[in-house]
Amino acid sequence: MTNISAARGVIQQALDFGAETFIVCGGSRNAPLIAALSPETGDRQPATTIYTFVDERSAAYFALGRAKRDEKPVAVITTSGTAVAELLPATIEAFYSGAPLILITADRPSRFRGTGAPQTIDQISIFGSYAAIDPATWNRATPLHINIEFDEPLIDE
Repeated sequence: MTNISAARGVIQQALDFGAETFIVCGGSRNAPLIAALSPETGDRQPATTIYTFVDERSAAYFALGRAKRDEKPVAVITTSGTAVAELLPATIEAFYSGAPLILITADRPSRFRGTGAPQTIDQISIFGSYAAIDPATWNRATPLHINIEFDEPLIDE
């Protein structure tokens, strides 16, 4: 499976959960996810709204506000490493307020974990009990974390 096709699958999953708004924080590792949202290369539905943010913490709080206002899932997309950690405060607030945030985090391949490679942290369990990690059992009343690993070359289609 290519990075782009895996990214399309994750974006489609968020759409299937009812997300119509995607908050994107650019970075190189999440390039496949951004490409999957692009009208030229992705399968994005016309009703999808995309906002871009430079700061992940601000993006997560903006998404939280939208999820609470609209009472439907809002997806936040980040690159790897400490960018993911910036989502934690809003994730905790979403957990306690019952807001359906979908946190989509790009990651390096698992073989890089524990090697000291740049932008490699334990993203899988970073949100602990504040976010579900199994989309099949997600209750849509708390955050969902989807972590997706991308290998080089990132744009592979």
